[in-house]
Order: sequence, then structure tokens, then C-alpha cells
Amino acid sequence: MSPADREEHLIAALLELADPAGGREAAGPVERLAAYCRRLPGVQAGGVLLADGRKPRVVAAGRDDAAEGLERVQVELDEGPCRDACRTGVGLTDVPLCHPDARARWPHFTARALEKGYSAATALPVRYRDRRLGAVNLFHQHGALTRREVAVGQALADAVGIGLAYRQDLHGLRDRTGQLQTALISRVLIEQAKGVLAERLGRTPDEAFVLMRRYARAHQTKLTEVARRIITGPAESGPFARAGRG
Repeated sequence: MSPADREEHLIAALLELADPAGGREAAGPVERLAAYCRRLPGVQAGGVLLADGRKPRVVAAGRDDAAEGLERVQVELDEGPCRDACRTGVGLTDVPLCHPDARARWPHFTARALEKGYSAATALPVRYRDRRLGAVNLFHQHGALTRREVAVGQALADAVGIGLAYRQDLHGLRDRTGQLQTALISRVLIEQAKGVLAERLGRTPDEAFVLMRRYARAHQTKLTEVARRIITGPAESGPFARAGRG
């Protein structure tokens, strides 16, 4: 691939990964991120951890079971470069896994990675502004990645971060809109029931509401359900029968 073709391919990848369109599930763009990063020269395998509450989860693993196993080790034992990058939002580049510092910092992870033939790891955070969304882990031989490849990998991770953040915001807005709509419908239903009950019993709307709330608490029933029964139920019988008839 010529340099011009490679740049064009990179631009297309960045635009694709940053696209906020899509469903709620983040696995799609994250899997594409892992696939793009695994094609970087010098990368042997890799995977992505996605922040999911207090504990990250493996979303996209490498080309083989060994790489996926290393990602899961980081989650289960809470150690490893990708786990640290996911937690801190700070990248770790070309970490020699045989170095005493790395062995002391991640004893279980380094032992298993070296056993699988990976002498180094690079962990790049997936983030958007101050939001830490995950991290991508690249397994390779020490010194195999150039600065350019690391920069490209981080750019790809940042692009996914943009898409994930906007997707989260969009679905959060939809959830809040749905909650507000439900609350509005409930409020209208309750107000309508207050008017019906006030007219039926010869009470004020506020007095009718007190009766509704008292009944709901006594019978462990939602206030909206009580309102629905008042509106649709018979006026001549039941707990809210017309004054002088119940």
C-alpha cells in the first residue's frame, strides 16, 4: 500500500470509528477498532477493554485464544497495562514485559504474556475529554512499533472515544426524554382523576388527592393505577363511589 493510499485508508477509518450513529451496543465500533489496530505493522495481536461501571469487560479480543485470555486475565486479576490505561486514561508505550519493574507491577499478566511469546505491550486509552471509556492493548515484540504506529493507534482509539461518548449522550438524552414523557402522562392522569373524584365526592381537588394518596399507600398501589381505576371504574360502587351511594 502506497503512503497516499495508507493515509486515505486511515482517514476513512477515523471517520468510520468516530461516527456516533448506531445502536446502543458499543461492540461494533470497538471490534472495528481492534481490527484496525491489529493491522498496524508490528502488532501481533490485541484486544479492547471497555469501561463498564466499576469493572471493565473484554469487548474485542485478538486473533487467537491466547490474546483473549490475556485480556481476561487483566480483568479478573485487576492487573496489566490495558487495565491501568483503562483506569487512568494514560497510555503505556512499548512496555518490555521481561523488565523487573513490569514483572513486579503485573506479575501474573507478564508471566502469561511472555509464555505466549509476546515480549512487549502497548496500552492506548479510549477516551473523550475527561471521560475514560476503555483501552486498547497491542501485543508485540519490544521495539517493533514505531512512534507513527503508536500515534495512529491512539488516533483510532480517540476516534472511537468520540463515537462512544456521543452515543452514550444520545441514549442518555433519549432515556431522560422517555422518563419526562412518562412523568407528564402520569401527572395528567392524576390531575384528571382528582377532578373526577372531587366532583363525585363533593370535595376539593386537593382533598381528593389526599384520599387517592392515602388509598394508594394503604393498598400498596401506584398512584397512577389508583387514578386509572377512578377514571375507568364505576362511579356508583367501590372505594370511590359517588357521595351518598357507596
